[in-house]
Amino acid sequence: MGKMTMTRRTVLTTAAALAAASWSGLAASAGKSKSIVIFFSRTGTIKGLAQTVVKLTGADVVLELRLVKPYAANYSDMTYIAREERREGTRREISTKIPDLTPYDTIFLGTPYWWGGVSIPMRTFLMDHPLEGKTVVPFVVSGSSSPEGAWEDIRKYCPKAKVLEGFHRTQSEASGCEADLKAWLQSLKLI
Repeated sequence: MGKMTMTRRTVLTTAAALAAASWSGLAASAGKSKSIVIFFSRTGTIKGLAQTVVKLTGADVVLELRLVKPYAANYSDMTYIAREERREGTRREISTKIPDLTPYDTIFLGTPYWWGGVSIPMRTFLMDHPLEGKTVVPFVVSGSSSPEGAWEDIRKYCPKAKVLEGFHRTQSEASGCEADLKAWLQSLKLI
């Protein structure tokens, strides 16, 4: 019986040591990534792309921008409000706690294209966090419009960041575009 107890103790001690070693290894590898994905997604389309970016790049964190006061569920009401906010330069209060971005070299930004530029929540984020010295990698989904206004917004609000070529798909093209997303990331030498 004493020998059996010793064996159990040895097994438990060894298992605990292995678990601790593997946990610290995970923590260490998690800290190696110097990229973060920050996105706003009203319908879930951008969220799906953000998750794919994380899967392909190994980015540390996916940070979804949430609002203190969400938009109306009705699409027509939401687009009317968003158009007025853009026209008036309104900001939307973000409820998401933004971490210290200092450790991150590369910041992937995902946003819908609204009324000629980035979504109002993304604009608010960029106005508060100009991402100076960062490499910014945008991905955008639009109804059918060209994303040029989004790229202009990002360059405008991040004047001291290095903004790379963005990825754009229309709403109808966005699902099932993992191969295109991968090719884009490879062309930028990010994977």
